[in-house]
Amino acid sequence: LNFSVVADTYVNASHPDFNYGSATVWRVDGSPEMNAYLQFTVQGLAGYSIQSVTLQVYASTKSGIGINALSVADNNWDENTMTYNTAPRLGSLLGSSGAFASGTWISFDVTSYVTGDGTYSFGINTPGSSTLRFPSKESGSNAAQLVITLH
Repeated sequence: LNFSVVADTYVNASHPDFNYGSATVWRVDGSPEMNAYLQFTVQGLAGYSIQSVTLQVYASTKSGIGINALSVADNNWDENTMTYNTAPRLGSLLGSSGAFASGTWISFDVTSYVTGDGTYSFGINTPGSSTLRFPSKESGSNAAQLVITLH
């Protein structure tokens, strides 16, 4: 099953009161800090066992360092109002990508985090100091997705 991202945005420490919810890209950077937030609604799994869950994001830029996928326990955020000052705290590390090329899909195994039907939020950040770009759902193509394999 493929689930499309239902909300995605990023926050920027340099502009802590600005909202980027309608942007066609989301960005991450370690300096100044920019973190992305992705949200998915998973439904229709009742009666099935999850074999694997993969978070996939498409890189519009390359990175020699990579990105991290993190948990976000608070699902009560809105892509059209969230700012750096109001963003929920990023949680535990779910996976790191390592280096990647521009124009490639990056996959994270998030099976331990997605346990059934519900709303799931993910944070994306990078330890690097270069701004990395990824298409948002507003771009019309290559937006983040959650792929669930059942058995």
